[in-house]
This record gives sequence, structure tokens and C-alpha cells, in this order.
Amino acid sequence: MAPWAIGEVGDREDALARTIERARERIPFYRDLHAGVESRRLADLPTFSKADLRPYGLFPLSGAPLADAHRVCATSGTTGPRLFIGYSRRDWEERAAARLAHRARYAEFGPGDVMLNLLGYGLWVGGPALDLMANASGAGLVPAGPGGVDRVFSWLEELPITGLAATPSFMRLLVEKATAEGVDPGAWSLRVGFIGGEPASRALREQVIAAFGGGFRWQELYGSTESIGPILGFGSAATPFGGRLLLDTDEFIVELLALDRDEPVEPGELGEITVTTPFAEFSPLLRYRTRDLTRLAPDGGDEGFPAVTPLVGRVDDAIKVRGALVYPTVIEEVALRHLAPGAEFRIEVDRDPGSFDELTVVVEHEGADAELDELRTELREATVIRVEVRPVPFGTFERFAGKAKRVIDRRPAD
Repeated sequence: MAPWAIGEVGDREDALARTIERARERIPFYRDLHAGVESRRLADLPTFSKADLRPYGLFPLSGAPLADAHRVCATSGTTGPRLFIGYSRRDWEERAAARLAHRARYAEFGPGDVMLNLLGYGLWVGGPALDLMANASGAGLVPAGPGGVDRVFSWLEELPITGLAATPSFMRLLVEKATAEGVDPGAWSLRVGFIGGEPASRALREQVIAAFGGGFRWQELYGSTESIGPILGFGSAATPFGGRLLLDTDEFIVELLALDRDEPVEPGELGEITVTTPFAEFSPLLRYRTRDLTRLAPDGGDEGFPAVTPLVGRVDDAIKVRGALVYPTVIEEVALRHLAPGAEFRIEVDRDPGSFDELTVVVEHEGADAELDELRTELREATVIRVEVRPVPFGTFERFAGKAKRVIDRRPAD
């Protein structure tokens, strides 16, 4: 079966109808959400987001008793209380494993390779999913979990690690340490990074790939707890610096919907990735709005899967300043082009006594003021608002091994 285009159901109509019927029968959330809706046609179903699930307890999407779950993971809780998602044995060991094995093959990673997994375990899906990838690909596995950069640095120097699973923030930290110590990461055996968990700018990708040498591959993985881990999408090999994201429409039905209505966006228009899982057994998704924003790629994709542009950001992450929506990823993209390798930054939002919002990008910078003027100009052009830039000494800010938190909003709640 060939992968489907954005919004297409294809020959999965029967599987989808069975999933809808089972969800309405067994899951109170869907029974309430679909009250009065008899149709099983995808476009007739209401959409929903994580916020809609919170009144339905810790396991709002579970279609079976918890005792029947093969594995349970939980959302991060960054945009509200954590929600738990269960997977059946088939969800995890067959469907997720098959998609992760595909990603490994796509990155030319498998038997003879060794993966060092630095993603989180516990209830987070990242660590277990990348363990599953290593197992499904036939590679060796060192399931280290998150930790200090010093120990990872020594392991990469001494062990035959060829694959690394980490967040973009950790990769940045690793390169910063190598630069500070005068070490050439290109001398290590590491040749592919399976990287995800947060957005990454083109500038950061360029820094990391340059540090590790031309043979290093940044393989982006995209997904969430709700989608059974990072199997929803993956970075295109044709654009190593992040120009395109391929969406797995073999496993998922994916729509790009308008932010204010349940209708597909026009080509080039910003849309929200909305996911349906016609085959999921334990915690099905039926038109789930991920809050992630993107556009269809101009060429539509030529690698067997539909392609979208890099994620602009999340609906929840947008900062409204003087009536304009500003996405932190846009600021990061501009800032990293002007900062020294390893320099950190913060985004600060304040409201002055006259009730005017002020956005300031605080950067670690020790150089000419003209460089800051260029940064200030580009930030204003990219965000379409007035942005102040303030330098601080290098090393002022905390470094992140996991997901970075760079936005400080001091405005009083309305």
C-alpha cells in the first residue's frame, strides 16, 4: 500500500469505521464528543485538543482496562496536567516497532551499529521508543538516559558509539563542550543522531553537523506520547538542515486544518497538524489537533511521503505581543545566526507602567555593537514588532540537557 496524501483516508475507511465505533462504545470522551454525530466519515467528526481531555481523568483515551495495557506513558505536562496514554502489545511491538525500524533503515542505521540513548525514561515515551528502535533495527543499545555531558563526552571518546538519541539542546551542549576543550567530535565514531523532543533551528543544525564533520547525519524524529512516540514524522535526507519534514501517512491519517475551523488550509497557508490513528487499539486518536503548526512543502514531497515545512511552533507556545503572535522558534532561528557557537539566549516579555508589552532578547555576546544592531534589525523584520536586544557575558545562562526553556513572561495575568 502506498502512503497517502495529506487528508486522504484511502483504503483505510473500514479500519477507521471500526475504530470510530469502538471508541464511541468504550471511551466516555468520544461518546460525549460524538453525541448526536452518527456519521463515520472523517470530515464529519469534530476535532479536539489536549485541553478537551482533562475533565476525563488521567486516562482519557483508554478503550480498555489499565490492566490490559502493554505499556503506559504520559504527556510532558508543559501545557497543563499530565495525561496518561496506554498502548496495547500490538500498538507497541508491531506498529510502533515497524515504523521505528523504517526510520532506522532510512538513516542507514542497523546491524553493526551501537545506539547511545540519552532520552528520558520513566513515563516519557522518548527513551523507551528509541530503545525499541535500536532493538527493531538490530543495532546494539546503551540505554543511558539523560545525564551530565561529561560522562557522555568520555563515552563517545572511548566506546564505538555510532548512533546517539538526544534532544537538540543536548547536541548544542555537546558541541559547546567540544569547542571549549579543543576536541574534534569528527574523530569519534558517531555518524548519526536521532534527534527530537523540541524544535531545532537551521542554525543549530548547521553548527552541530559542521562540528561532527560532513559525514554526520542529523535524523529528526517527530511525534508525541499520543501518537505512540516519535513515529508521526521524520526529517528528509534531501534537506539535512531541516527544510522538510515527512509525515507518515502509512500509519496515520494526517490533516492540515485551519486554526479557527475544521477545514483544510490552502497550499502555503499555516495549518495545524491534526492526526487520526485508524489502527491504534488502546488509545485511538480521531481528529486530534496536535497544536503543531506548519505548511505543505511547495513540492508536496518526493520521497514516498507528503512533506511539510519545518514546524513554525505550537499554538500554545505563541507569545502575543502588542497584538502580534511571535513564535520562539522564529527568534531562535535569527538569534543563532548571529551568536557565537554555544552562546545562549533568553526571551523576556514585560509590560511597562503604560501597559505596553515589551519583548527583549537577552543574548550572551562579547563583541562589536554593530553585530547586535544587525540582530536587532533582523528580529524586527522576522517578528514584525519592535524587539530590544540586550547583551550579557558568555556563560550567564543555564545550559539544557533536555528540553530548553528560554521564554520568561513577566506580564501579569489578565
